[in-house]
Amino acid sequence: MVLIGSGLRDLDLLLGGGFIRDSPVLLLTETGTMGELLPLQIINHRVQEGDHGFILDLDFPPVRIREWFKFFNWDLERFEKDGRLFIVDGFTNLYGKLPTDETHVIENPRDIVHLDAYFYDLRSLIGKFEKEVFGVLYLSNLFLTKGRHLDKIINLIYKTRIALSQYGASIFVFDSGMMDRTALNTLEHAFDYVIELRVVEHEKRFEKYLRVTKSPLINYVDNLVLYEVVPSGVRLGIELFREFDSIKHTAKMPEDGVIDFMDIRAAWIPAEVIPLIFKTLMDKYGYETGYRLTHAIGKEVGRLLARKFKDKFKVFSIEESVPFFTKTATLMGMGEFTVKEYDEERGIIKFQVTNSPVCTFFKDTVKKTGPLIGGAIEGVGEFYLGLGARCEEVKCVSKGDDCCEYVLTFSPKRNKESVGRESPVKT
Repeated sequence: MVLIGSGLRDLDLLLGGGFIRDSPVLLLTETGTMGELLPLQIINHRVQEGDHGFILDLDFPPVRIREWFKFFNWDLERFEKDGRLFIVDGFTNLYGKLPTDETHVIENPRDIVHLDAYFYDLRSLIGKFEKEVFGVLYLSNLFLTKGRHLDKIINLIYKTRIALSQYGASIFVFDSGMMDRTALNTLEHAFDYVIELRVVEHEKRFEKYLRVTKSPLINYVDNLVLYEVVPSGVRLGIELFREFDSIKHTAKMPEDGVIDFMDIRAAWIPAEVIPLIFKTLMDKYGYETGYRLTHAIGKEVGRLLARKFKDKFKVFSIEESVPFFTKTATLMGMGEFTVKEYDEERGIIKFQVTNSPVCTFFKDTVKKTGPLIGGAIEGVGEFYLGLGARCEEVKCVSKGDDCCEYVLTFSPKRNKESVGRESPVKT
């Protein structure tokens, strides 16, 4: 397996290390993402690294692609002169026979049979560069005539994806708004990598997010990541992951038993101390009251973490906060956290926790013993979703279950102004 870099170190981290040389990539964009720029930035890097590239474009006037290259100081003209990169103009003739200055032109891009023949001919242009080709294909306008031709379009994409894989890697770019869910699901299944770009409105302004939803590399990161377009191209904001990477090393080599994480000073203590808090309260006040008090302590911890997420990393929504919380809780030694279900429309987020030192301490007690964790989840939930958020511990290893499970419920019609609202501790 040969890995190649995208030229964006942060993207390579999310992908799990980069692109496998012969694996096709599906890039799904939507209006406002400026998603057309990312593959151009990547192909510019790949050609600089020695690949031979092509851009097959059904979606934009070729002059616009040339303007983007010029604006970002990418080397299109030099690459073309050296025979390292070429553009295929499939846009100009979408609306009739029009003049074009491009050398490579698709005469009838609306005809599936003609396109199929052109894709076959394309292979003769790149055939001598086997395993050294990197392609970008803008193909959203294939779906202008979808209707009864949808199956033929999907077959053409699938056939082309297989054919190009023998020459190297290619990014197939589609506007997700031009496809229905069935077509999207089919394409996502067909590609080795899937990257989504989306726009989210927050506090009357729009923010751009990238997410790697599929990769053949085992350590890829499936999280929403903020990005922006700057004079050098697309820049990802993954300070979170750098912070976690740093804390992993720090945790292995603590100084004076203290770890500094997100401006929180955490002292090293034995894992048994945390469940002892619950045990002490339970012994003094009984199980029910002890559970409630420990849950309240957990809520305070959750609100503290949520404030740090918001202030340090500018995390303003529950969707963004979930990966922060799961990683933080895991690094704090509370067990391995994963999200099993996430549905904002129904108002439910389900967390699974394995190897919890808290609940393992109480194993075989036949009662739920994770109020601290449940409280922390509820605290984060209240911070972002308002006072209606509630977390219930539905499974616990101390009762004999195979893992611990927590369900956070909230009103789907929550008030967005509730983010960051404080609430009194109720015991």
